[in-house]
Amino acid sequence: MSRTVPDWLIQTCWWTSGIFATGALWYFLSIKDYAYAGGSGALALVFALAAIALHRRKDQIAEQALPTEFKDEVPNDYVRRSLDEPTDVRLFQSLPELKIIACRTAQPGWDTGITVEMRKATYDVVDFYELIWLKLAEFYPGKHFGKDGAAAHIRSYVRERYKFHWAKHEPGGPGTGGTIVGVLTGGDVMQDLDRLIVETATAVVGYRDDFDFKAWLARWEAAGSPNDA
Repeated sequence: MSRTVPDWLIQTCWWTSGIFATGALWYFLSIKDYAYAGGSGALALVFALAAIALHRRKDQIAEQALPTEFKDEVPNDYVRRSLDEPTDVRLFQSLPELKIIACRTAQPGWDTGITVEMRKATYDVVDFYELIWLKLAEFYPGKHFGKDGAAAHIRSYVRERYKFHWAKHEPGGPGTGGTIVGVLTGGDVMQDLDRLIVETATAVVGYRDDFDFKAWLARWEAAGSPNDA
C-alpha cells in the first residue's frame, strides 16, 4: 500500500528553496562572491524541483487511491471473470432468475397484441440478452471476440440477425410483409440470442465437474422461452 507524501516535507523543500533563492543568493551577490551565489541558485533550483516532484508523487498516490468510478479518465470497461471466484459463480448462477424478471416485465407488452407495444417489449428483452452475453464474454480474455471488443461484436451480431430475419419474413420484397414482420423478426432475434447465450454458457461451464450445468440449463429454459412472445 502506497504511503502519502507528507505536506511538511513539501513545504520544507519550498522553504529551503526560498532561503537559497532569496536570502543566500542575494547576500553572496551583494558581497560579490559569485561562486557561492551560483551555488545558492543551483541549490534553490534543486529544492524547487524536489518540491514539484513530491507534489506530483502525492497527486499520483491520491489518484490511485480513488475508486475507478471517480477518476476523470474513462475506465477500462473490461472485467475478466473466473469460475474460481465465488462472486463470479454467483453471478453465473443468477442468470436464469434475471431472465425470469426480463420476460415477466415484457409479457404485458406482448399480451396487448398491439404491434408497437409488442416490439418495444421485445427490444427490452433483446437488450437484456445482450447484457447477459456480455457478462458471459467476461469469462474470456480481452478482445477475444474481435479487436473492437465484445460489445462491438454483439451489436454487430444483433444488427445482422435483425436484417436477416426481416428479409426472411418478406419473400415478396421489402415492405410487403406488413407491420407483423417487426414482431416476428423480434421473436426470431430473441431465439437467436437465447441460443447464443446457452452455447456460450456451455463452452464456459458445460464441461466442468464442479458445476452442475444441467441444473443451470433447466432453470434457464424454465425461465421463459422466446417462443412465448
